[in-house]
Amino acid sequence: MNAGSTAEPGDGRVKAPEFEDVKRTVAEKLHEAAGAVRNLTRSSDPQSSIGCYGHQASEILYRSADYVRRFDYERTDTQIKDYVRQHPGRSLLIAGAAGLIIGVLVRRR
Repeated sequence: MNAGSTAEPGDGRVKAPEFEDVKRTVAEKLHEAAGAVRNLTRSSDPQSSIGCYGHQASEILYRSADYVRRFDYERTDTQIKDYVRQHPGRSLLIAGAAGLIIGVLVRRR
């Protein structure tokens, strides 16, 4: 599936243009949140814990926005499939552990 193509209905894949829209929206919201945090902590003393943590949080949000913008779904999908083919036993263990953890968390609610 290339960047301009769309998936067939019902095949379980996300259409590339829709995925790109979601990526853009998430990246914009993260960038806005980073700016808001930076503005809130700008008035505080940079040496204070609030100023320091606020600056760190805004940097993490900015980096997250950049990561989301650059994220390549198709490449990641291919890497995961290759890993599962190369390590089927380990993949089953990871999937089982994830299912067990999710089951325990859901049961507690």
